[in-house]
Amino acid sequence: MPRLCCDFCGRETDRVRRVALDRDYDRLGVRHAVRYACDECSRSKDRQRSGALDGGAGAA
Repeated sequence: MPRLCCDFCGRETDRVRRVALDRDYDRLGVRHAVRYACDECSRSKDRQRSGALDGGAGAA
């Protein structure tokens, strides 16, 4: 199985997840740069989004 590369940290991994970075993300209406994250970076992005949604509480 080919190794994949995280677009955020550059780490090689067996699995990546697609990450949407735009605040008003519309996957059909606007062309977005496709970026992929390893599990660790994906969890970090989720925490950042959660903090932004609840006014910053819990943001790292």
